[in-house]
Amino acid sequence: MGKFLRNHLYLLIAVFSAIVLWLFVTGDDITRATMVRKIIQEIPLSYENLDPDLTVSKMPPTVDMTLEGLPDAFDELEESELEAYLDLTGVKAGTRQVRVRGKAPHGLALVSLAPQQVEVHIEKLKIKRFPVEVLFQGRPAAGISRRQHLCRPEQVKLEAVNSLLSKVARVVVYVDLKDRKDYFEVEAVPQLLDSSGKEVTGVVISPPKVTVAVHLVKEKNESDNLQE
Repeated sequence: MGKFLRNHLYLLIAVFSAIVLWLFVTGDDITRATMVRKIIQEIPLSYENLDPDLTVSKMPPTVDMTLEGLPDAFDELEESELEAYLDLTGVKAGTRQVRVRGKAPHGLALVSLAPQQVEVHIEKLKIKRFPVEVLFQGRPAAGISRRQHLCRPEQVKLEAVNSLLSKVARVVVYVDLKDRKDYFEVEAVPQLLDSSGKEVTGVVISPPKVTVAVHLVKEKNESDNLQE
């Protein structure tokens, strides 16, 4: 009788183990086959199709995106695969409410974006031309002096919103003369300064660099004058 019970106990344990294993395997399969939703936060927000004479001066940097799909589709998801953007086709200057659009990667569905609309400040671009001032730094080699210089081009085109462009008072480039002995050319990046000498940023400069040609000559001394 005892042997009979032991045999049946072993059988029950084996059956129970098989059931537990089956539930574990099928349960995992069911989980992996069940659609889930996840919220991906702080997706970078961009824009497209804005008229070339306009610019966006202010807009939210990010939005949240809710996606739906199988768990496997989320496992290797990268932020670069997600896209949130504004279509600014035909949108004019001013403060506008614009619908947020988005794209989900293959295998996932876009459920929603938060917020659905954002406030965008759009301004008209202004263009202004400024002469380039060449400012020299350092001293050339002993006995050498600067004769003349030439900046090509002599003017640059600045493009920005009026509120920013109005701050620009001067456009300058810096050229270092230290230990220079003869003619040389350098490429220099123009810097924009306001009336107090502080640099103004956020303005598009065209061309982005200028070329400065500097003519250096040997200084004449008294013996040279006597020979002449």
